[in-house]
Amino acid sequence: MFISLGVGFVVVAVIWVSIFFFDPGMNIEKAFNIIVLSFIGSTILTALVRRPRSRRKSE
Repeated sequence: MFISLGVGFVVVAVIWVSIFFFDPGMNIEKAFNIIVLSFIGSTILTALVRRPRSRRKSE
């Protein structure tokens, strides 16, 4: 769980820096939506990828 939160925070930092450099005049609501939704998406995706898979024994 902590790995997925860490990945989410890294993604947010990268997006915030890119918004700051490439489009500093962006509307605050639009920037907030981009940052929050990318955090949620990357956290969920990382948690799903890192989830332990059940190992079934083939008989």
